[in-house]
Amino acid sequence: MPAFAELTPDELQAGFNRKYQQYLGADSQMLLPFALIEAHEWKHIQESRPLLKIYSEPGKYYNQKVYAFTLYRAGDSGEYYLNAKGGFWGMDELTYGPLTEKTFE
Repeated sequence: MPAFAELTPDELQAGFNRKYQQYLGADSQMLLPFALIEAHEWKHIQESRPLLKIYSEPGKYYNQKVYAFTLYRAGDSGEYYLNAKGGFWGMDELTYGPLTEKTFE
């Protein structure tokens, strides 16, 4: 496994949920403090880079809606991307990144 993958998927997921729990409550209206990627940019990343799915967690409250959070790691750089899909009628999709492992510690 590459040197940049020091934390296990379970450690990354637990670290994210612990560190950002105030953003993930049913009543929270706060937005995650990450750079938001536009939909066309995320599509380009998906088509042009090898992405490894690290974990997927459905049923996460975020900004008063329910999302499935999926974390990806770019195989060529070790950067992480967090995708949130769901919201009203499952039509919302938000992607944040690039993130580093420090984001989850």
